[in-house]
Amino acid sequence: MAAASLALLAGCEQASEAKKSYNAIVTTTKAAESLSASMEEAQTHQAERVKRGDTLSINYKELHKLLPSAIEGYTAEGEPEGESVQMPGMQYSSTKQRYRKGEETLSVQLVDYNGAATMFTAATAMVGTGIAVEDETQLMRSLDLGMKGVKGYEKLDKQGHQASVLLGVADRFFVTLEATGQKDTELVKSAARQLKLSGLARM
Repeated sequence: MAAASLALLAGCEQASEAKKSYNAIVTTTKAAESLSASMEEAQTHQAERVKRGDTLSINYKELHKLLPSAIEGYTAEGEPEGESVQMPGMQYSSTKQRYRKGEETLSVQLVDYNGAATMFTAATAMVGTGIAVEDETQLMRSLDLGMKGVKGYEKLDKQGHQASVLLGVADRFFVTLEATGQKDTELVKSAARQLKLSGLARM
């Protein structure tokens, strides 16, 4: 049980970070209303999947197949890591691949939380609420990749030169891309467009 708990914490790390970031800046009625609407939409999609008997997450080995062997000039470093976790009232699967180009790294993580929707609903709902924050140290704002069922936000650590994109797909998948040695978020956004997100959005 201890090992499973640690695995669960690792799989939820990005969702937790996203939720904390949002909670720190939700100070307006408009933002709160937008979040509420997004959560209602997510709950509707979840209810539709339950109605048709789609309540389990995809096995992590199947998720591995969605990761490319190379992306934006970065080549895969080793084999992808992943797991399918199941415990009372909760089940999810995740996969993660690390890529490298010289000294720079790019990582892609995909989580299917179909069996743990209540945990991730708030985290994925918040990514499409139109938030925008920028100062001397960071940039964070909502991101629209022009794909149906995909919403997210981009984040840049200006001092650490780390860029990331966090995406909620079909109110079921949570996708995170992170890259080192970046002055902007163009690389991670371009890499996100190369993933098979449209296929996920139809699930």
